[in-house]
Amino acid sequence: RLGVGVVAAGSAVAVAADEGLRRCIEFWVIVLPIYARYLYVDRVSHPAGAVPPEARDSAFEALHERFSPIIERATLRMRGFYLKAAQIMSMRDDFLPEAYLRWTRKLQNEAPVSLSAEAARRFVAQELGLQGGGDGEAFREVFAEWDDEPIGTASIGQVFCARLRSSGERVAVKVQMPGVEELFRSDIRTLKFFTSFALPWAVENMKAIEKMFRSEFDYTLERRNLEVVRDTLLPRWGGRIRVPRPIGELCTSRVLCMELLEGEKLVDGVRRRLRALALHAGRDPDLYEQEHMEALRTGRIVARSARAARWRTAMWRCWRRVRYGG
Repeated sequence: RLGVGVVAAGSAVAVAADEGLRRCIEFWVIVLPIYARYLYVDRVSHPAGAVPPEARDSAFEALHERFSPIIERATLRMRGFYLKAAQIMSMRDDFLPEAYLRWTRKLQNEAPVSLSAEAARRFVAQELGLQGGGDGEAFREVFAEWDDEPIGTASIGQVFCARLRSSGERVAVKVQMPGVEELFRSDIRTLKFFTSFALPWAVENMKAIEKMFRSEFDYTLERRNLEVVRDTLLPRWGGRIRVPRPIGELCTSRVLCMELLEGEKLVDGVRRRLRALALHAGRDPDLYEQEHMEALRTGRIVARSARAARWRTAMWRCWRRVRYGG
């Protein structure tokens, strides 16, 4: 008994010390019973071909409504790659049932905050080598102002507004959450194993995502990419577009400081344009947007290449000049 107790205590300590292991155990405790229930409906109670399709669909819909809130709470609590996966899968309407899409869509713009303002300032000070932490004199010598409310939250980091004391310039500071890279890699390993037997068709997708994330945590690479984009686009298109300028001396592999550009989110701009087109055509804006999204999803509208888009835009401008002059 003593030996068993020692082993149990040792295991508990190991789990507590290894966050990745703890998250892995939590994942299986939540997901395995849910997966077993879906499997039971799929193979036993409502197998394809043995029951009417309507009954099978109804049984799965009941499971979606039952388990979607459980998965939502677990995703928001665990965050990490599980949150990122939910954001990715919500980008298309054919990846998830509607019961899951109702909350995963919100995560694209409303990811929960997990890094406190104090922790963010302290981490930035540590990364930039500023003595005294986030409330120290060195920090205030660099940042005259710091807004504690983040303007953006993603799965691996948050973005804060600040003002540089040296120039008075408003900047955006992207802060990577401490330890998030290790958690992501642990989560991906767990999901790769789960998909290997539960969703075999998704294994290659998981491998591609894992490869993509190898550089996701290196803000130094992101800074260099910003510089390349600026050097490539601005000489020709500088009068029409703006690309944020990174502040090199305030960037590290886990902190990215750049010029703050005020403006509208891309998705909001696209929706605003669609609403204008719908009103011009006398259509319901929400229905018009849904129809366009469905057409893109099903292939009735095919996304054009950049070259085709430029050609179409040029022809449209010529037509406008001919018709309206100027």
